Amino acid sequence: MTVHHDAATEPVLLRSDAGGIATLTLNRPQSRNPLSEAMLAALSDAFDAIARDRSVRAVILAAAGPVFSAGHDLKEMTAHRGDGDRGRGYFTEILGRCSAMMQQITALPQPVIAAVEGTATAAGCQLVASCDLAVAGEAAKFCTPGVHIGLFCSTPMVALSRNLAGKHALEMLLLGEMVPAAEAWRLGLVNRVVPAGGALAEAQRMAAIIASKSPATLKIGKRAFYAQREMGLGAAYDHASAVMVENMLARDAEEGIGAFMDKRAPVWEGEATPPAASTGHRLMHHENYPDSLIREILTSVKRIALVGASANEARPSWIVTKYLLDRGYDVVPVNPGLAGQTLLGKTVYGSLKEIPGPVDMVEIFRNSEAAGPITDEALGLATPPKVIWMQLSVRNDAAAERAEAKGLTVIMNRCPKIEYGRISGEIGWQGINSRILSSKKPVLGKGFQKRTIFGPGR
Repeated sequence: MTVHHDAATEPVLLRSDAGGIATLTLNRPQSRNPLSEAMLAALSDAFDAIARDRSVRAVILAAAGPVFSAGHDLKEMTAHRGDGDRGRGYFTEILGRCSAMMQQITALPQPVIAAVEGTATAAGCQLVASCDLAVAGEAAKFCTPGVHIGLFCSTPMVALSRNLAGKHALEMLLLGEMVPAAEAWRLGLVNRVVPAGGALAEAQRMAAIIASKSPATLKIGKRAFYAQREMGLGAAYDHASAVMVENMLARDAEEGIGAFMDKRAPVWEGEATPPAASTGHRLMHHENYPDSLIREILTSVKRIALVGASANEARPSWIVTKYLLDRGYDVVPVNPGLAGQTLLGKTVYGSLKEIPGPVDMVEIFRNSEAAGPITDEALGLATPPKVIWMQLSVRNDAAAERAEAKGLTVIMNRCPKIEYGRISGEIGWQGINSRILSSKKPVLGKGFQKRTIFGPGR
């Protein structure tokens, strides 16, 4: 069992592991399990560790005592009213920490189940809403009571509005009334209601079922669910179709379908893609990229060749092209079917070798199989790019290994538009782990709510 301690050496968060399930227990019952600085740090550290732990296939979030969580530690926050800025810097930082931690839950590869007994209020209710699934004891209650003290529950609203219908979410936010477990189930805040004291046992039962599935499939499915939810209908279907193609080609899908046809139990390997042909070069860890690496890439590259650019304004490649152009990048569209035409004011080229002059990065908006020859073409250029970036759902480990062997940096299964917005703080919707801890005012570009990761001058 792992224990995090606060300054008073009392255990703040407990972790226990069994059968591929990690259980995290908020352990400050004497103070109603507030999301204090220590608790936020402990939760963030725990989620970071779990994200890298291949033995964990499901996570349960529980709490000791009669209260699940009362939300932010108002005593800690009020203590900063005497700061020179009346607490603005501290409030900005602590709310940023909390928001980043909530988003870690959604970004976590493993499904997270909240097991709720007692009350979950304000940011405590937000914590439940941020989990993938939730089980409540029948005596549990939920509330966003900020309106009673003149502090609207704006950050809990983000998670709440992504779980409940708009009017139901606003009712909770505007009235600030306690919502019993049965009503929370009707509204969609929790999945199941069980007899009082039985939430943890039911969460363990559900987690055991989840843990028996392919971890690669769970990761693919969870990530795709949150990604498509933020897209328009057409883009969502395009994304889901691409994800399903890659899932179909994965080892575990082949094993699972084969086991079903052979009427035997599957043996999961947990790999999302077939193995790359070994060249003796060690691949970068491509499951999680440090923010520092993403920031370094997005602040250093200037000219980007976008392979698979589309003239259809509804296509993700068109949207990303426009987004990057708007943020000062020199984007060169590449599409043999549009060669010679103009797209968003830029000449379209038929291939990478036709582009005059070098590019810093090649962005691949094609399927995973096509990423191989595109990478090879990039490596064969007179001046190869510094970065190969494969779009969401695009992953080719063999191509990545070849590029890395030549000294290139490779990013796979990521969208530069999303990563730019996340790193800059431009977007903070649930599902993106911004992890931005800053009280500094963001640098704003022209246009509505457009932020930049660059300093003045670019």
